[in-house]
Amino acid sequence: MEWILSGYSGIANFQDNRPIWKETTAGLSYWTSGDGLLFAAEEFPGKAAVRLYRRDKDGWTLGDRREIPGGELCHLTYSSRDRVLLGACYEDGVIFSLGVEAESGRFGKLYSCFSQGEGLTRAHCVLLNSAEDAVYSANIAQDRIYRYALSGGILTENGFFSLPAGAGPRHLALREDLGKIYAVTEYSSEIFTLDLHNGEILGRVSTLRPGFAGESYCSTLAFSPDNRFLVAANRGENTLAVFSADKQGNLSFSSRQSCFGDWPRDFALMGDGKFVGIANQNSGEAVLCPRNPETGGIGEPVWRVSLKEAACIREL
Repeated sequence: MEWILSGYSGIANFQDNRPIWKETTAGLSYWTSGDGLLFAAEEFPGKAAVRLYRRDKDGWTLGDRREIPGGELCHLTYSSRDRVLLGACYEDGVIFSLGVEAESGRFGKLYSCFSQGEGLTRAHCVLLNSAEDAVYSANIAQDRIYRYALSGGILTENGFFSLPAGAGPRHLALREDLGKIYAVTEYSSEIFTLDLHNGEILGRVSTLRPGFAGESYCSTLAFSPDNRFLVAANRGENTLAVFSADKQGNLSFSSRQSCFGDWPRDFALMGDGKFVGIANQNSGEAVLCPRNPETGGIGEPVWRVSLKEAACIREL
């Protein structure tokens, strides 16, 4: 199983638990891939930049780097259809679409770059639909999910959905087959289910155990490959909360497991859903845990790898 772990200290490519490539570069809080290329975000106060890597016999080689007007770039998504890299900046709510010349391995035209809404604004994700003609973006400070049309690389705003004040939506997951979108909230530690077409709130569940009194902030969420379970990570409680999803996409609590570290910034279901990789930021490592696809349960780690301030883990 091949996967990549990035963090505020660098980025590394692994084959199982064996590193096959590593680069020490500060601030690489997120990465994504597409068309045989690897893209990484540089997250710093007051500035933002993206890096493009091409694969070679030794791993990956930096092919291009582009600075973007914005600050604290924290999320990326790639559209193969339009060949653009989409990004979200936490500091100032900037989202952008940047052209990618896949054949030459270089960045192209900056098609769109603007800040969401007015006043305090903090964009934290950009999520494509399956047709790659619509983009959804969670804004933590504004308690909104912005909608955009994507055409020819250009983003055009198409309204927004509102969540309760103070919820702080951070990351999103789609169930287009059911016409639903799910938002995990950083401040209220909940998962909201919304109608994908009109934004009506259809359900909300807490990700924390009953009676938990400490500070905790959700980081991200993901559906299992069969869509029978939705998993969310709690930074502070330091757990992964597992919810069952029925055929209508309604959620009910199923199980809870330790993240086996401190501050689960990110996780990913890997190996066709048979494993969970968890990036624990404060403990500076990633763990790989077995997962039961039938019950959704998560087991003890089978291995650990170290990376200071680990932030993003994905199967390649």
